[in-house]
Amino acid sequence: MHGLIHVVFKRFVLEKLGEDLWTATLEQAGVASDAKIFDPIAHSDSVTLALIAAACTVSNDELPLFLESFGEFWVKYITEEGYLTFLQSLGRNMFDFFSNINILHHTVQRESKNAVFPLLEVSHISGDPDGPEHTFRLYYGSGRAGLSTFLLGILKQLAKQLFHCTVTAQDVSSTGPSEMGAGIHVQHVFLVTVVRIPGRAVSAEAASPGRSFFDFHNMLVSLWKCGCTDSQELEEIVIVHPPGVPTEVQRIVKDKQEKIEHIVDVYQQAGACSPSELVDAMTSSDRLRLAAVLFRGVFAQHVATPWTALNSRPEVTGFWDGQASGEMCYTLSKDWLDSSESMALSRNMNGQIVFVSHCWSAPTGWGDSMNTSYPQTKAAEVCSYAKELAGKLFEDPDLWGRVGFWIDKACIPQTDPTLMALCVNLLEEFIALSDGMIVLASWNYFSRLWCVYEWVCGLLIHDAMEIEILADPFVRDSTVATYIKCIRFFSISKCTCNSDKDKQTLIDKVQTYYKSVAHFERFFQFTVIACFVRCLAVRRTGKPSASLQPWTDLARACGFKHLAEATQSLASNINRFQQEATTRARSNSTQDVQAAMSSLIDEWFAEQMAPLISREREAATNHLGVSYIKGLRAVAEDAKRSQLKLGSWSLELADLHQEFRRSRTQTLRLSRSPDSSTSRSFSDSACCMRHSCLHSDPASG
Repeated sequence: MHGLIHVVFKRFVLEKLGEDLWTATLEQAGVASDAKIFDPIAHSDSVTLALIAAACTVSNDELPLFLESFGEFWVKYITEEGYLTFLQSLGRNMFDFFSNINILHHTVQRESKNAVFPLLEVSHISGDPDGPEHTFRLYYGSGRAGLSTFLLGILKQLAKQLFHCTVTAQDVSSTGPSEMGAGIHVQHVFLVTVVRIPGRAVSAEAASPGRSFFDFHNMLVSLWKCGCTDSQELEEIVIVHPPGVPTEVQRIVKDKQEKIEHIVDVYQQAGACSPSELVDAMTSSDRLRLAAVLFRGVFAQHVATPWTALNSRPEVTGFWDGQASGEMCYTLSKDWLDSSESMALSRNMNGQIVFVSHCWSAPTGWGDSMNTSYPQTKAAEVCSYAKELAGKLFEDPDLWGRVGFWIDKACIPQTDPTLMALCVNLLEEFIALSDGMIVLASWNYFSRLWCVYEWVCGLLIHDAMEIEILADPFVRDSTVATYIKCIRFFSISKCTCNSDKDKQTLIDKVQTYYKSVAHFERFFQFTVIACFVRCLAVRRTGKPSASLQPWTDLARACGFKHLAEATQSLASNINRFQQEATTRARSNSTQDVQAAMSSLIDEWFAEQMAPLISREREAATNHLGVSYIKGLRAVAEDAKRSQLKLGSWSLELADLHQEFRRSRTQTLRLSRSPDSSTSRSFSDSACCMRHSCLHSDPASG
């Protein structure tokens, strides 16, 4: 087991029994010195079990009561270490907390690659979870026997410390068949009754974290599982100029203005006045040139933080506050493709960059469904994703701070109305210059028109495997119905936007790339369901097959027969995937169960679901618009590989790829033209353009 279990266990014994009996415990267990057993590595199970047995012997305590007491101490210890906020984020009451506990397990699995977790499920019996009394069943599955009373200790202390309740739990395992699956060796069912203590709920002061919360959870994991292998909701931004714009921001903005001058001058002289008119009038290559100059990224260390450090990083929480000023946020970001070296070298030095699509405002009902702040939730979830990506890119999750993101608040200059408006009109180009997209999928995301447009642009420009939904902090049993309703009845006409002009602009964008608004809406619904299925299957440890049923039903309700069949097929294979993943972990695989599970589901998604998405894309999109997008992506990839400096690449691109010089306005006009021969002519030239882009010398840009 993990060495930190021994650290906490010693603290427990010292508090309960005293120094002399700790020494006696070591002697009884045959441990000559406690120095080595505290190392934060995996130790033999026999050492931990010997210590527990020895402590029971020297204290004359019965093992079940001793373990229950240790479970209570474990909760007190981690809350004293400053992790109350993280625990509270899992629910407003005991039932919600244990409904969501497997989300915590997945979050920990992002960081601890050899963690194998017990399964915990709940089912409602009677009463209101927020009321004075509530009864539910708690299903507990583990890989080893004898630790159920440890769980009871945790249960009682959580009720007392987090929810100001008392708890009674009766083991009713013998009253019914197993419901956890054949792969779970130890299974218990508890009938839990929670009684709220009258009066104000307990609130603990936040302490300063010493160790990571995940360290403590890993202790619990290894104890339970001995023997296992180690727009964007672009809200209307009101420009409020401070008494003096910060000097650093002024410097960056002036530099950008100078670098784009040679690109925009010709269009301004031709009569393009507003930024939107300017961008719409531009040739596609000029749009990409403009976007490359304005493209910036922000490292995760500036905008994200673990749950355990939220209280010590108020500036990060403030960044995600939609009401907070963002003038200085532009200085957090840096040019991603522009340096003294080539664009390719600049990109290699900065690393991959991921476009973040999210809604700034908290959804209606957030306070009723969640028990933490919306800005804190986003900051912590982005950090968890960054750690996961750093593990893949750098083979070290601790380097998460070096993961790059495009986030509007940091990458768009809010102090300059013209540059800001230009950036807002270059979303497709910024998405193309990014290496993928993540979606912080709060339930209001799917009713905001800018967010919806970003989603579909992402799936036009990137492969489905490069788009990832981050839903762990948002999807709860209490919010699933809201998600289902939003997606089932999705309509552009119902989406909210800041102005009628913006709404028409976005509808025009939709008609540029899609055969009709109806085709767009269908593609949106289909892809959201498909990507949510992948997300839930990967991230819902516990019983993911049950979490997929509402989405199978939704696919059928929307008329997506093949999608429903694929989702049902995945659900029927979940148990097999879990058993295979568990086998890999038990056979000393370098992957943990969740990593293996994720790999299996991704393989399934690529084979079974991605082709369905491709067919839907082909059926929904306008051929001219898609040809334009393909050309855009090809030139964006050339930009990432170019051995030229940004300025030289920009000048050279202006003289190359002549076929890729038609404006989006012309593309839109042609896409609506009944003259099929004209459409075919441009389609053919667009395909030739893409061919020349893809086969050009990277050094030529």
